[in-house]
Amino acid sequence: MKRMWVERIAEATNWEPLALELPWDSVEEDLGTPLPEDYKRLVEAFGKGEFSEFMNVLCVDATGQFDLTRIWHKYLDASPEDGPDPVFTPYQIYRPGRRGLIPWAFGEMECNYFWLASAEEDPATWPIVTQGDPYPWHEVNMSTSEFVYRVLVDPEFEPFSIARLFPQPDFYPMGPVV
Repeated sequence: MKRMWVERIAEATNWEPLALELPWDSVEEDLGTPLPEDYKRLVEAFGKGEFSEFMNVLCVDATGQFDLTRIWHKYLDASPEDGPDPVFTPYQIYRPGRRGLIPWAFGEMECNYFWLASAEEDPATWPIVTQGDPYPWHEVNMSTSEFVYRVLVDPEFEPFSIARLFPQPDFYPMGPVV
């Protein structure tokens, strides 16, 4: 049986997967679109925390600090409703009924990770859009959990990999998720 990417991340970080039950219906209702299933499995397995002192995956977080919908609303409120947004050019923040960016993680060194989302498309096909220092915008066509896995363990996954800096990936939980 083929191992799923979430299982590979758990194995690489020596993490015993959780089985969190999260209110995805209310999150997706707020966003106006379903989220990728593999992302939901990742958050249910790990909860709130930090991978290798580098990447924080947004989740359902009652404290608001790492809450996906709160961060999305923060970007949305600061973004012009119509026309280009100089912060996200050539992209724009997702609004229901339009194609745009939904944040799903952030990292050290000003790295930001988004999906290029559209309610009209299958979330499993949304490209990952990254932006960070020192690299410009990149689109990557793979699942969220595959992307996280490759960032953590694949030294050839440039410019995203941290595998050479942190040869033994880990996960540090940061309290309760909900």
